[in-house]
Amino acid sequence: MDLDTLQSLLKSYRDELDLIAVAVVDRDGLIIASEMKDVAEDVVGATTAMIDSYISRIKEEFGTKSDFFHITSAETQKFAYCAAGSQALLTSIAMRDTADIKLKVYSQHISEKIKRIIEGEENISIQIPEIVKVMGNMREGRLPKGIYSTKLIVTGSFQAGKSSLVRRFVEDQFSDTYIATLGVDISKKGISLSKDCSINFILWDIGGQFNQMEPYRRRFYNGTNSIFIVVDRTRKETLDAVGLWYKDMKKSIPEIDRLPVVLIGNKSDLVDQIQVSAEDLKNKAQEYGFHFIETSAKTGENVQDAFTYIAYRILESV
Repeated sequence: MDLDTLQSLLKSYRDELDLIAVAVVDRDGLIIASEMKDVAEDVVGATTAMIDSYISRIKEEFGTKSDFFHITSAETQKFAYCAAGSQALLTSIAMRDTADIKLKVYSQHISEKIKRIIEGEENISIQIPEIVKVMGNMREGRLPKGIYSTKLIVTGSFQAGKSSLVRRFVEDQFSDTYIATLGVDISKKGISLSKDCSINFILWDIGGQFNQMEPYRRRFYNGTNSIFIVVDRTRKETLDAVGLWYKDMKKSIPEIDRLPVVLIGNKSDLVDQIQVSAEDLKNKAQEYGFHFIETSAKTGENVQDAFTYIAYRILESV
């Protein structure tokens, strides 16, 4: 486990939300790493005692579940607890006026990175993606009850990693073997945003053979609610092709300007081969009014965040 990266990640998180304290603890309540604001000693003592008192409750209620999140409020503070895999918990102590959705979105993002650090993965970015910040500022309040669906089309040049991105999300797996998608592959995956609210993604992974498949894509685009345009960050030409894909979709999806569209900069793990910078992605996204995120289908970096953003955007229109 890279404790230096873990410590830097916690500091980035604490600074971003101006939290009182954050800590990673194992399932027995032992602190693995922590980052605390410069506060009075009695506040530190009270905060530590509060964490200890909730560890027993969390162990009893959630056991080794790897997907729980819980917020509880005290007189002047909020305490958020989020599973970081099956081995650890992220505890966050915030001021009472910190928005619940902000605590939830950020802590779930950070917890995923903590899980990967604990599992021994390397090159984990401590930067918080722009799309996470956008989600943190979305509509506050209770999520609507029910099961909702969205047709999400995944487009972009061939070999950009579209199918690998979908597979990472649906199966949490990755394969180095490349098999071109001919036409379209359709899959399904649901995610829960709360006990009473979930989103079913119907994923249309559209082949990247731009000219060969053009006569058929109109049918693939029908009924689209949300869109990923995937760029291979090791090939500049895939970024240049974004305009072609957008123009192609707009012919069949005239309301595209009102739909959530995310520009995905994939293969971010190939650090030594990067040709498309974060600034390049940002500029291209701003040109078309998209949001963007850097991902790695191989490591899972930020993949869940991209889909979670779409889920929240769909619920905003409910």
